[in-house]
Amino acid sequence: MKVDEHLLLWDQALVTIMDIRRIPLRGGEEWRSYRLPASSFIYAFHGSAEISLDGTKYQTSRFHVLHGGKGMCLDIVPLTESFEFYMMMYRARPALPSACQPFVWQYAMVPGQPMSLLNKVQEMDRLWSAGGTVERLQIKGLLYQFIHELVWELDRQKVQTQQPDLVAQMLLYLQQHYASVVTMEGLADSFNYSARYLNRRFKRDTGYSPIDYLIQLRMNKAKALLLKTNATVQETAASVGYGDMFYFSRLFKKHTGVAPANYAAYIRENNRGPNSPDEKAGYSMFVKGSKRYIDEGDENHYQYTYRGVNRMSRNSKQHLIALVLLCTLTLLVSACSGSTNRAAVSTNASANTNTAEVEQQAKDREVTDGLGHKVTVPANPQRVLATYLEDHLVALGVKPVAQWSVKEGKAVQNYLQQELAGIPTIPADLPYEAVMSVEPDLIIIDSAEMVEGDKYEQYNKIAPTYAVGTEKNNDWRQELLTVGEVLNKSEEAQKVLENYEQKASEAKEQLKQTIGTQSAAALWVTAKKVYVVNENLSSGDLLYHDLGLSVPAVVHEAAASGEANWNAISLEKLAQMDANHLFIVNARGITKEELLKDPMWQGIPAVQKGNVYEYDNQSSWLYTGTIANSQMIDDVLESIIK
Repeated sequence: MKVDEHLLLWDQALVTIMDIRRIPLRGGEEWRSYRLPASSFIYAFHGSAEISLDGTKYQTSRFHVLHGGKGMCLDIVPLTESFEFYMMMYRARPALPSACQPFVWQYAMVPGQPMSLLNKVQEMDRLWSAGGTVERLQIKGLLYQFIHELVWELDRQKVQTQQPDLVAQMLLYLQQHYASVVTMEGLADSFNYSARYLNRRFKRDTGYSPIDYLIQLRMNKAKALLLKTNATVQETAASVGYGDMFYFSRLFKKHTGVAPANYAAYIRENNRGPNSPDEKAGYSMFVKGSKRYIDEGDENHYQYTYRGVNRMSRNSKQHLIALVLLCTLTLLVSACSGSTNRAAVSTNASANTNTAEVEQQAKDREVTDGLGHKVTVPANPQRVLATYLEDHLVALGVKPVAQWSVKEGKAVQNYLQQELAGIPTIPADLPYEAVMSVEPDLIIIDSAEMVEGDKYEQYNKIAPTYAVGTEKNNDWRQELLTVGEVLNKSEEAQKVLENYEQKASEAKEQLKQTIGTQSAAALWVTAKKVYVVNENLSSGDLLYHDLGLSVPAVVHEAAASGEANWNAISLEKLAQMDANHLFIVNARGITKEELLKDPMWQGIPAVQKGNVYEYDNQSSWLYTGTIANSQMIDDVLESIIK
């Protein structure tokens, strides 16, 4: 590609700088299987290392410049005691379609004038740390100077650039994320291509659609688990990405001809291997990668803790995970054909951009968040990230760019999944790279706890960030109205709330006429503990304030001594539960009848009268909001008014 054509693409693109950081690796530290959350420049300035981008290895020393596109797999193995480099991440949206996209190219070079580029990088790093609006503008100017010099060097040195092998990247991604929620929309977002294009390219090269390949991969993983471990069908289903055991069982039988519960016995009896010829063949790509986010298995996951903004993972030599890429193909970029009328295109693009910017600035709004920050909210945000506030978003007709999850994406707010179908998950503690990778244009944080220290500044560098604040976090009504205000949907939020209040008022009257003000309690029974809901929070607020049921003494005592939505109680306190009705979220893995056989339950009035109502993790009883509460009201009325 000619220099002027290359520069024109940069000139016309909308470029947003996502992050700039100086990174030292010392004492055996390495990076393994780090997937770039955005297009990135790497500038090495001290020591030497072997750097691999999607399997292509580069022996780098000081003043080496490398570039990789979003989604590429990065490995860095220092060859000296210490290795230091700068990393500049950016997002580029081309103004016009083009077969040539330098933003995803892969290349490496040593510039002829390395100090000139290094000075610009160091100044960008200094300005980025300052964090002001003026500094951000200066950084963008320096970045364009950096790119200008780099493009000329690429041309002067005749550096070979490589287009990333898209299908190989997708295969690796599916190998690493098969146990998580994977959708075509999520893949399209991750790889910056339309879902239709990804599906066509993948099927052309492999013969499978991405989802068909994913299913076959999961089935192969499940067969190995069933044969080689004592995992139950439910455990196997969860480990390969299926929350619904019955759906998994149907799918497994469809692909193997045998129910998963009988699979191991079938293989042994017929003396067959797990991949018999009569079973559908899948691609055998055994690619291992580092686990990026770790969940400690806390059963009380809805009361999640905040671990801060995760930096890039670093693994010591003793814990390296080998990366085997069996499908790493590279394609040299051919010169883009056709001439370009630079002056005409540039003039029109600039005029359109300036007009759009003026219109946009006229509609942007400045609001003050719960922590006192002045936040400039985009006029019409299209990619809203508001984890654990999805109930409010759905009620207001807004689809988030990603949804809250724990346990590596396996646990989500199940009661919202009909509305959030196809929305990718993001870890509850919002690691920095994960937030950056979904490219939000507005971030709404539900608690001040989430932005302690420098986390607010970190998120705000990615997109305007609004913190609801602790004082509003426990009042879902005020939280809904606040989210409505931020999204310029105050009227819609007020209407949603009015409709809910009417429904709750009518339900309260129906219950009063049926059972008066009898007492009730909501319990969450897990494998290890029994939790009782706080009388003022979550479903407790619904039962006692919205529906007017009486508060048992045990519930009142638990709320007085604990501030969480749900508080653990002893078996002795459970036996003293003076409730006429029990709403149980049963996560113990046994039936309600088996659960209530325990003598500790026998003295509870609700058990004696048969007024025990059971729900699973598909219900909304662990959450709160207009949708969650409306579903709970339906549950209460269906259970009590028969």
